[in-house]
Amino acid sequence: MPVIQTQNLLYKFVELCEEQSGRGATTKHSEILGGPLMKLFPTVDPEVVQYELLRNGLFQPGEWRNIKDIVQRMEAQNVWQIVKQEYKMLRKRWNGPKVSIYIFPIKNATAKTRKETPKKNGIAYRGALFLFLSPDLHTEEIKALFAHEYNHACRLEYLNIAPNKISLKDSLIIEGLGEYAVKDVYGEKWLAPWINLYSLEEALPIWKKHFVPSLDVAGVKNHHLFLFGKAGSRFPKWIGYHIGFQIVDSFQKKHGPFPNNELYRKSSEEIIASSDFPMKTDDI
Repeated sequence: MPVIQTQNLLYKFVELCEEQSGRGATTKHSEILGGPLMKLFPTVDPEVVQYELLRNGLFQPGEWRNIKDIVQRMEAQNVWQIVKQEYKMLRKRWNGPKVSIYIFPIKNATAKTRKETPKKNGIAYRGALFLFLSPDLHTEEIKALFAHEYNHACRLEYLNIAPNKISLKDSLIIEGLGEYAVKDVYGEKWLAPWINLYSLEEALPIWKKHFVPSLDVAGVKNHHLFLFGKAGSRFPKWIGYHIGFQIVDSFQKKHGPFPNNELYRKSSEEIIASSDFPMKTDDI
């Protein structure tokens, strides 16, 4: 079953926490939620898997008191069924790979304010993807997030290289393709706000000075500053995500339209070279 019934794991986690008044919640969190994932990551310790998921949005063990209510609300919204239907549609549309899909509540899902607290996030690997959701999302938000992450899974399957071998240019195109997929399937209304954070005149000098010399830097862990940026640094907030989308979008406008699965099968070099962000600085 592609969409894993993670609500069963979540109810089991809550039940055990209730029986022991929350004692050992962190261990139960790792064993019950992370244990079944070891078949995806057989060479990694469960604690490492747990840390990776927590870092990307999985709820904290101490939030166990709220999880039963959140899962019930997500079930009432048919979240698992919505994702199942979208997976079926997009896999056919993109001729994409089979993946296992895990849906969990996002951390701080019951926060009163959403100004600084994300209400959704996802992460994709070859063969698997994870969605971290709050229970008050619009159906189209869930669909858009899934399309973004499943497109990542398609691209990663096409690249067929280990995370520590992925170059910065590949990371940029992975993110650009993911968000372009949202535009293509669901329309501009559901695009992330970072696509319009900067003008071309603002982004090009940063691209030329900081990105072009580093496009071959390998290892996704070395790309975080480039992608997310950091206040007060040479990389403005979300600059890599912004540039990645603008590269793919400008390439598509110049050379598209492409059949449904052709775009994510083009090389990063081809997409960049024929976009508004050429790899040679003398072309800028």
